[in-house]
Amino acid sequence: MDKKTLKTLFAESLFQIPDYQRGYAWEKDQLIDFIQDIDALVEDKKVTSHYTGTVVVYRGSNAKTLDYERIEVKVVDVVDGQQRLTTSCLYLSVIIRALIKKGELEYQRDISDFLYSGPICKLTLNNDTGGIFYDLLKNGRPNTVAKSSHEKRLIDAYNRFQAHIDNQLARPGVDGIAYLKELYKAITTKLHFTYYTIEEECEIGMTFELMNSRGKDLSILELLKNYLMHWISRNADINDRSSLTAIINKNWKDTYTNIGSCTGDEDQCLRIAWTLYCTHSPANWVGYKGFKGDDYIPLRSFTKRSQEVTRKFIEQFANELAVISSHYAIIISPTKINVLSQDEFLWLSKIHHTGNIANFLPLMVAVRNHRSCGSISEQDYIKLLQALECYAYRVFLFQGKRSNAGKSSFHRWAFEILNKPQLIDVVIASIYELTRYYASEESFKETNTKPSNWYGSRNRLKYTLFEYELHLLATEGKGKEPNLIWEQLGDSTIEHILPQTPKVNSNWTSKWSPDEINTYLLA
Repeated sequence: MDKKTLKTLFAESLFQIPDYQRGYAWEKDQLIDFIQDIDALVEDKKVTSHYTGTVVVYRGSNAKTLDYERIEVKVVDVVDGQQRLTTSCLYLSVIIRALIKKGELEYQRDISDFLYSGPICKLTLNNDTGGIFYDLLKNGRPNTVAKSSHEKRLIDAYNRFQAHIDNQLARPGVDGIAYLKELYKAITTKLHFTYYTIEEECEIGMTFELMNSRGKDLSILELLKNYLMHWISRNADINDRSSLTAIINKNWKDTYTNIGSCTGDEDQCLRIAWTLYCTHSPANWVGYKGFKGDDYIPLRSFTKRSQEVTRKFIEQFANELAVISSHYAIIISPTKINVLSQDEFLWLSKIHHTGNIANFLPLMVAVRNHRSCGSISEQDYIKLLQALECYAYRVFLFQGKRSNAGKSSFHRWAFEILNKPQLIDVVIASIYELTRYYASEESFKETNTKPSNWYGSRNRLKYTLFEYELHLLATEGKGKEPNLIWEQLGDSTIEHILPQTPKVNSNWTSKWSPDEINTYLLA
């Protein structure tokens, strides 16, 4: 274990982020902390160093090398420290670009020392974010539109650093060149990292969890991967370690990629997997720690599950997690391109518009998985989505029940459908039965035959009128598209048509009695 600066780190190796690691995760709070740390090093000349955290790398026996600046340089995987290294490179690129712009051309040679040479970066990012990262380092702007949340965070970080430097240089009396040089010096020589190299790939998980320090907290998905790596190092046969490690890494890479393509999050996706493959009871969900129990993935005590059964479960769960994440990403962010059919897009969109989808996710993932495999028909899949839309409207929007109403039932049905897809008709019927339990046909019809205060629930009113317009367009408008799509409606208010104070001799007062006017003003 050594202490190194960015200058000594980058003098020795090329770094790459493995695809099974999460993408760039730092957001506003972490970036502000980083900026303040660097500014403190500039302002207080007595401070010569700042401990930034740990950089852990994996260098296997078959580690590759690349020609960089006509020198053969070894390439190592970053196990811990990727967020700090990525952020340092982004900020440094802004600083070097500003210095060169001010005529300090000697800093051009530092580009290859810390950022890139030709098409090769000193730090190569993962999960298809390397292109935008390279563009930002080289040009200060991306050449393509950011598609994932990781890419968007990279761009936001770069823009935040650029804005901070612009603001600092605009302050009265600031010597811009001197300030930029001090920033450069602070990042390259005053940030100190604890540097550690591991040789066994199966040690990565345990090392990462134990040594992770300041930064954005690990998600439960990352913690689980680390625990599985630790399990492998402790329990797997030496001849099986590489194979099982490769399975986990590959499936975690796919999972991160899928989740990065949608607006969902890692914790929610993992909870769906827990519901489907561990226990469907919401009360049993305790996050990542639940997987460590003796019933699922014990580390030492194999009284409830043998070591071999546990090993098989780990392999199966890793494989299924990637499949779950692919369906989850499409359900969370459906488009006309990524869905199985246009009917699926239509009904997924309707469920999203109700604003209530979380309870349904395990069931939707389980059914969609069977639909993609052919064990549930397209017709039955759409019938299920229609039942869920009816439930969301009647129970949540109309009846105003809490968002977790029926959660236990939906999770149980998800578990049952996963193992017995032939139960699809029974589950659909059960959804309608539960709908009637929370919002009976009698109360629904009776309430809607009388004027009521629909303005008390904006989303119910918005959803109802939008769907009614679609119905009218389909039945009387010859399939004409609405003038405004759902996303364009925003949170607009809907005004009364009946005047609150009609003129005495107007048509309103001649056609409507005072009682009628009063009734419909309150409706």
